[in-house]
Amino acid sequence: MLYEYAVEPKAIGASWESFRYLISLFGFERGRLISRFPKTWERQVIQAAQASGIRDIKLQSLISHLRKAKSGALIRTGRHYDPDTGDWLDNAIRRHALDPFRAIIASENRGDKDFILAVDETGGINDDSPLMAASSTGEVPRTGKAIADAMSLLLKSAKEVLFVDRYFSLADERYKETLRECLSVISKRQLTDMVCEIHCHAHEERPSTNYIEQYAGIWLADIIPKGLSINFFVWQEKEKGSDFHARFLLTAVGGVNVEAGFSAEGAHQKVLLTLLNPDLCRSKLAMYRRDSTDYKLVEPILEISSNGSVRQV
Repeated sequence: MLYEYAVEPKAIGASWESFRYLISLFGFERGRLISRFPKTWERQVIQAAQASGIRDIKLQSLISHLRKAKSGALIRTGRHYDPDTGDWLDNAIRRHALDPFRAIIASENRGDKDFILAVDETGGINDDSPLMAASSTGEVPRTGKAIADAMSLLLKSAKEVLFVDRYFSLADERYKETLRECLSVISKRQLTDMVCEIHCHAHEERPSTNYIEQYAGIWLADIIPKGLSINFFVWQEKEKGSDFHARFLLTAVGGVNVEAGFSAEGAHQKVLLTLLNPDLCRSKLAMYRRDSTDYKLVEPILEISSNGSVRQV
């Protein structure tokens, strides 16, 4: 449902027409992401555009599109790039052998490889190409690993991740399974400023906040990786207010509607995942801020750390 592509700076910057068309194919809501490979990818695209003769207004528009793509279509997954071992395509092919991209988009198909799409091939790069096929919806087995794998590129891209599920329970092994797998993906990034939040709804069977504060550290003892913490929010619906029902994974760069919720019921069941467009995702994020006007916050908010400590924030 979410795929990572290596796009050669020289290929996408070869002309204004190539850039405008290729950049339009990517975005979290489209299911296709461009690997920031190397980490200076944007700068190299601009240099390639200048070398190809793109100037003035078109160059400024290209830079503006790149700036927008940075938060909606580009992803950095830590792939090593070594200019001493060859050019961009050599590096991309080497990385693909170790950890495959969905495809490599380049100015040439060196070696006639089936995972390379050449920009100059007529009809080689469009929505109908098998390697470019991507859907905004998809079903996966209802296991923690399958759900986390389907959302992994989103988990690898965001600095803030919200798990929204009316019935999310810190004591329930089914929810803990999915949370463990998702946090495992996040922890590999080794960020010191990562924000993870769980948002659920108050209901008759949910323990009191005081009870959760007392036992949350025990429940999540082996779930939260070292260096991470989770903020736990409980909300109530307001009279004639918004319904707290849909389940989401929300970030500032994209989101997923998790139709049946985050509980891992087993591989015999399927869960439908749907990518959210950026505007809808941002509006949903605003609904779960501390100062939300859509729901009533049941205070306090709890911060649960990897060492088992729990505090009110």
